[in-house]
Amino acid sequence: MQRVTRRNLLGLQVQDCNGEDIGRVVDTWPDDGGWELEMVVVRLSRFGERRMLPADSMIAFGRALLSPYTRMQIEDAPVTGEGVHRADDPYRALAYWRWEEPGGVDIVTPQWRRSSGFFAMERPSPTSPSPTPTAS
Repeated sequence: MQRVTRRNLLGLQVQDCNGEDIGRVVDTWPDDGGWELEMVVVRLSRFGERRMLPADSMIAFGRALLSPYTRMQIEDAPVTGEGVHRADDPYRALAYWRWEEPGGVDIVTPQWRRSSGFFAMERPSPTSPSPTPTAS
């Protein structure tokens, strides 16, 4: 297994949880080569802005990184500075991603939908009513 380094990640295409292209990796944090990589800096193809994504949640697949988050979650993440990022950018991004659910769980499966797959009003009754006896 190949060790993940800054050099391995630069230029990789990033895709969201639906397989949609988000952008390319342009930097990592920390970038001094001595620490474990925590964040990947992605330049969005739609807006050209930069966002930081947690490196430990991403999966390398060929020449792409697959993110467990949706496009909307990634675009809503804090914007990082152009060029060299500001000192507080990684910590703001870490705080944002700490509370985000992978795959936009609340969007895909709303709170009122049960895990059984039935909506509350579609749930079958546990017992079927017995037929009423008829007088002959």
